[in-house]
Amino acid sequence: MVKQKWLWLVVVALLIISIPGLVNRWNVETSSNNYEIIIPYDEILHVAENSELSVDTVLSRLKEAGLTTVSIEPSSLEELEEQGVLAVYDEYELKSLLLFSPFKDEFDGKKGLYVSIPEDPDFRDFLKDVIQPDEIVIGDVPFYFLPKNNGNYYIDTPIGYNVAAIEKINSHGLMHIFRAKNDEEHVNENIVDQLVSFKNENVSGILGIGEEMIGYGLSVEDKNIHHQIVKRLKDAGYYYYSIDGDNKKQRGEEVFAKATDYDIIRLISMDINKESKLNVPEGVDRSIRAIKERNIKSFFWHIREKGNAEENLDETIRYITDVQAKMEKTAPHFTPGAPILFDKISVPSWVTALVLLSGIIFTYIMSELVRSQILRLLATGFMVLLAGAYFVLDRLLFIQAFALVIACITPIYAVIKASNGSTKIRNILVQYVKAVGISLIGIAIVIGLLNGNGFISGYEAFRGVKLVYIVPIAGIALFVLLNWTNIGSGGLKTGIKQTGLLLDKEIKFWHLLVAVIVAAVGMFYMMRTGNFGPVSGLELKLRQLIEDILYVRPRTKEFLIGFPLFVLALYVMGIHRKLGMIFLIPGVIGFLSIVNTFTHLHIPIGISLLRTFYSVVLGFVVGLVFILIYKVLSHYYAKAKRYMETP
Repeated sequence: MVKQKWLWLVVVALLIISIPGLVNRWNVETSSNNYEIIIPYDEILHVAENSELSVDTVLSRLKEAGLTTVSIEPSSLEELEEQGVLAVYDEYELKSLLLFSPFKDEFDGKKGLYVSIPEDPDFRDFLKDVIQPDEIVIGDVPFYFLPKNNGNYYIDTPIGYNVAAIEKINSHGLMHIFRAKNDEEHVNENIVDQLVSFKNENVSGILGIGEEMIGYGLSVEDKNIHHQIVKRLKDAGYYYYSIDGDNKKQRGEEVFAKATDYDIIRLISMDINKESKLNVPEGVDRSIRAIKERNIKSFFWHIREKGNAEENLDETIRYITDVQAKMEKTAPHFTPGAPILFDKISVPSWVTALVLLSGIIFTYIMSELVRSQILRLLATGFMVLLAGAYFVLDRLLFIQAFALVIACITPIYAVIKASNGSTKIRNILVQYVKAVGISLIGIAIVIGLLNGNGFISGYEAFRGVKLVYIVPIAGIALFVLLNWTNIGSGGLKTGIKQTGLLLDKEIKFWHLLVAVIVAAVGMFYMMRTGNFGPVSGLELKLRQLIEDILYVRPRTKEFLIGFPLFVLALYVMGIHRKLGMIFLIPGVIGFLSIVNTFTHLHIPIGISLLRTFYSVVLGFVVGLVFILIYKVLSHYYAKAKRYMETP
């Protein structure tokens, strides 16, 4: 016992010494407090084209509401025609127009695109430089001509960014970002040339279009070209936007992220045209939650396309103003403006080494659950191998595996170590605090190891989230089973014999019924893990209410299920140990869940701490209520039993 106390002191001391790594993360996360709202320029044009408002009026109203940024996509000839910059005709259209003119005989009918020459000299130079058209004259009207089989540019091929639109946006005091998609090599090269030349203080970000980053390819040659594009954009001073959500990252985006040491802005996209349930209040709540809980600093809002254009503009303005109003009320430290890139999180190698050492000792302590000293040494040796492999091979996978082992075992050890039943609230509180403390030590090891810009930006992650939900429950279930059946209490041979007797028992119908119920509950539990499980409308409203009051919402599975049932388990075990142990199985959910909270490394560490604090405190209070309910039910059960036994 004395030896183990010293080991605990060493673990805690090592973690305290390694605190600078986590302090660096805290400082980096809290120093990036700007957010921006982005609206696409083509949707602004759509409003102007379908209303009595000019583009300048729309931009002015959006700016007054609080819009910070406008996104611009590269335009094709077709889109420049829609914007009124030029006109495009094919040979059939032009022949029809010339049919009743004196110049019809001068038209030779060559197949291709006939482009009217723009009035703006900048556009003329731009078109000649990019698409390199032939210049022809029909009658006294000059045209640019692109042969049909020119092999490079067609009516819908992106040719570049509208300089006039950029100047118009900037004249209203708005920032802009460029959007770019992967296309043919010559198109990509042209777009990258423009991106480099257009870089100034008003633009720093690039947001991708489609599933692939510009320049992405699978062949060796394509990969080389992609790396060259990434280098040019990086050297020009651009950062990249990463769209939040499952399967939203572009292929090739990670190459840019790593090349820039994760100079990435996380963005949430909300398209009211595609999401039937999305409205302004939901969009506002989603935006506030994103910046508070997921390090997201950019909100991309799409203007509604159907219906009255001016009403759709008013709806967008309402979203912008409501975001700012609610932000000032609930999270005033966040302010509108250009998003600030995270500073670099510095984690010295000696800090990582200390955390790994604390994890190795912590593993040895936790392995006391296994009575075999050989198995304890093997478990500890395995962790030593993982730590050594990380330093020798410099592969992140080894440190992720190390963290996964700690995360899976910590909740099991915390619950078992604190499973000393008592009917006294003071004793229950002591055991509760002990279990929480053990969990926090495991958490400190996990987040101490998985620390850096790659993790907070979401490109690197804790691996094995589902295992953290399954292994602890299975471990506690096994612990309860062993205690109920006394398997293993008499040594290996006795344990094997008892296991054989247990397996030889007759299965009854109620056994199958219980198995079906457990399986159903398990499936529901797994469906509810993560961020995308089914949630009722009423639950969503309750969640939002709690969030508005507490700043961040504690997890339901922690403060209403896991922690209260663990408290109840300790109380019932003080009366009937075997009966109370059943409640340890759902009780471990609270502890595995707080470990899981911190493994979502893109969530600010301060938010995870606050959420866990709420869960621990509220969970204990709810647990006391569960004890009271248990007492009442036990009283009436005993009373009913005496009544039934009375002759």
